[in-house]
Amino acid sequence: MKFLNLLFTPAMPALLKKESLEVWRDRRALYLSLLFAISFPGMIASMTLFMFKSQGERTFQLALLGGQDLPVLEQQLSKGRVELDSLSEGDPIALLDEGYDAVVKIDEGFSTDYRNFRSPKVYLYVDSSDRFSGQGASHVQQKLGELQQLIVQQRMVARGVPLKTIAPWQVQVRDVSTPSTRSAWIVGSIPTLLIMTLFIGCLSSSIDASAGERERMSFEVLLQQPLAAWQVVLAKVLAVASISWLSSILALVSLMAVFPFLPLAEMGIQHATTLSGMVAMALALLPLALLVAVLQILLALRSQSFKDAQTQLSILQILPVTMLLILDMSSIELEEPAWQLVPLVAQQQWFKALLVGDTVSISLMIAGSLVSLLLVVGCILGGARALQRESLLGAT
Repeated sequence: MKFLNLLFTPAMPALLKKESLEVWRDRRALYLSLLFAISFPGMIASMTLFMFKSQGERTFQLALLGGQDLPVLEQQLSKGRVELDSLSEGDPIALLDEGYDAVVKIDEGFSTDYRNFRSPKVYLYVDSSDRFSGQGASHVQQKLGELQQLIVQQRMVARGVPLKTIAPWQVQVRDVSTPSTRSAWIVGSIPTLLIMTLFIGCLSSSIDASAGERERMSFEVLLQQPLAAWQVVLAKVLAVASISWLSSILALVSLMAVFPFLPLAEMGIQHATTLSGMVAMALALLPLALLVAVLQILLALRSQSFKDAQTQLSILQILPVTMLLILDMSSIELEEPAWQLVPLVAQQQWFKALLVGDTVSISLMIAGSLVSLLLVVGCILGGARALQRESLLGAT
């Protein structure tokens, strides 16, 4: 009851109104948060379209120099998604610059060396800086290897050597991946980028509400009011978290609006997010928004200056996103219920499931959100104790 009386003191609404007005009147902070929230769906759409284009049936452009008298070689290289141009002469490097993915050049005297059971040379020119050139080179090597193996078998059979002697086993590669599994990283990156909106959304506001007020020397005046230090920190956290939380909701709504226009079905991506799933994600973002806001405010208060706060908070928003990306890339199993209590990691796993329509344990979501809220309370109390030190407010 005493806590509620302190929380709802007449001065508390006035303080919260003052902090909210300062946060929402800062056009630079507002534009930054809204810009990333609006561009966030565009980033996902660009990645999806790029993935769809790269997975399409692309025809590789190959040039064959000096292979007019080798119809078997031309036929072998033409198999698959390949457009082969047989040329009598030309510069391989110039042909690569003209748009060919790979150039195959037959050595002079190939036919004579081949008939005399020598090893004539075949030169393969590629541009390793071009991703499609590498795929074209792999195609050429595969087809030449198949033809070479066939010729070796024919020669050995002609001399009475059983095929089992030279080929004790056969390796057949079968790709069992599907468009859905190859594109899973798109869905996996959405929760990370969504969480990133929280860090970017309150970056400028948290610095201005802490290090900025300290440099303007308005923090001392605020602490002289009939308010507890924790009330001051709480009001700032609520004000800063409001802008980041609403920006993340805007990003979420914009993303759901963009999804129907993306070729997700063609890529095998199942998108089954419902209205209830969106509401669940929005509610799960609220405790995380409070935690991000209080951490940024406290870190900015401990900085030596406004510019120092900008540097430290820039590092702060890179580290968690990098950690989440590493978890995705390393494919670490996070099926233990304990992971649902770890902030950031828990939200990432919840959002992944909700985006594809999977069920999420309500009890674990509540428990994980309570852990985040307890951390927020602990940080607020720690920040209130820090405000009692004159050295903190006197930092320049």
